[in-house]
Amino acid sequence: MVTCEQLLGEVERALAGKYFTQRVTAEERIAYLSLIRTIGAAHPDPLDPPPVLRDPADDYLVALAASSRADVIVTGDRDLLEHPGLQPPAVTVREACRRLGIGD
Repeated sequence: MVTCEQLLGEVERALAGKYFTQRVTAEERIAYLSLIRTIGAAHPDPLDPPPVLRDPADDYLVALAASSRADVIVTGDRDLLEHPGLQPPAVTVREACRRLGIGD
């Protein structure tokens, strides 16, 4: 797993949102973010990533994945999942688990 401060900030904001605050305790959200920081390979935030996606705010994800030589981008974002020829390719969490031999 590859991380950067920009991505960690997105995760932290998502965890602080209504969906997670209604389902997960504050302690669990803090622990989850801490776990990501611990097991993720930290890379610098990509600066001025080239435009690739419809949403330019997500271009840094493609640049991060490419610069870290990631095999795939694991996401639920349709913009990435449906982008033709994306390198590295985007896959769902379910597909990532299948590739790793975990889950059903």
